[in-house]
Amino acid sequence: CGLNNLGNTCFMNSALQCLGHFNDFTQYFVSNVYTTELNRENPLGMKGAVATAYGRLVQAMWDIGSGAYAPRGFKQTVAQWAPQFRGYNQQDAHEFLAFFLDGMHEDLNRIVHKPYIEVPDADGRADAEVADEQWEIYKRRNDSVVVDLFQGQYRSTLVCPECSHVSVTFDPFMYLTLPMPVQRQKWIERKITLEDCLAEFTRPEQLGEEDPWYCSKCKEHQRATKKFDLWRVPEILVVHLKRFEHSRAWRDKIDAFVDFPLRGLDLSRTVVGPNGRELMYDLHSVCNHFGGMGGGHYTAYALSPEDAKWYDFNDSHVSEVSDSESVKSAAAYMLFYR
Repeated sequence: CGLNNLGNTCFMNSALQCLGHFNDFTQYFVSNVYTTELNRENPLGMKGAVATAYGRLVQAMWDIGSGAYAPRGFKQTVAQWAPQFRGYNQQDAHEFLAFFLDGMHEDLNRIVHKPYIEVPDADGRADAEVADEQWEIYKRRNDSVVVDLFQGQYRSTLVCPECSHVSVTFDPFMYLTLPMPVQRQKWIERKITLEDCLAEFTRPEQLGEEDPWYCSKCKEHQRATKKFDLWRVPEILVVHLKRFEHSRAWRDKIDAFVDFPLRGLDLSRTVVGPNGRELMYDLHSVCNHFGGMGGGHYTAYALSPEDAKWYDFNDSHVSEVSDSESVKSAAAYMLFYR
């Protein structure tokens, strides 16, 4: 069903439609399983309020089937816990998604009392051993439906330019923010693919003078070389294309078209860890942003789990997409793969 726009709430509607078309995530709420896992005591959470509001929203959408639903109760609950989403100004769909996934995770964290765990040093041990250890430590404090479905792990490698000391750390992620390899000059037009964006994400770069790294060997702040690699990928991979650029002097939106596969996104060359899961992904939904900075309009494309057809969700208006290739456009802002 569609979602009514309550006055510039298309940023929220589009993100909710993208998530709502993953059957097991939705069924977890429709079947009320979530009520058995609410963690109202978690000081990092929202006393279960956002998870409960989302559960009610999903059930209402499920009951309506077709037509449109006004997500007022959900919007009010979100505004209560996240003042940045109060009122009716246009917001960023990715910022909303980041808040939502993090908040849902804490509201539904199965770990009621998080143990204090001293994180051991890597001490030159094999990456696989350290990565597994870090993942286990993370899971002993964080365990929820969000972790089950959306959580991955990346490796960060820093190399000191003076003494060549290497520091490797492993961190969890719920979505990937990918830079877009575009030139500043607007007239340089070349085809960009999602693989290009992934390559840009994993490209080594030197830290800036304003954010040096303290080398524990030299005992000095150094402009180290930093490199990210995907180590462990989740069941549902959320890709955020970094279309909005901010600096002190200017703000800009990159409107370049990025070509991405509807089926068969192959991450086998990108993931460096010994992954136990299939590394081929199919697209399930797309969050689109039309227009410029600080305004514009959000819509979503989603693949229906019922009839395997693509639908265009433009707030309350829902229509079937006749040509699946048309879900690819320069408006694509977030991609949801599985």
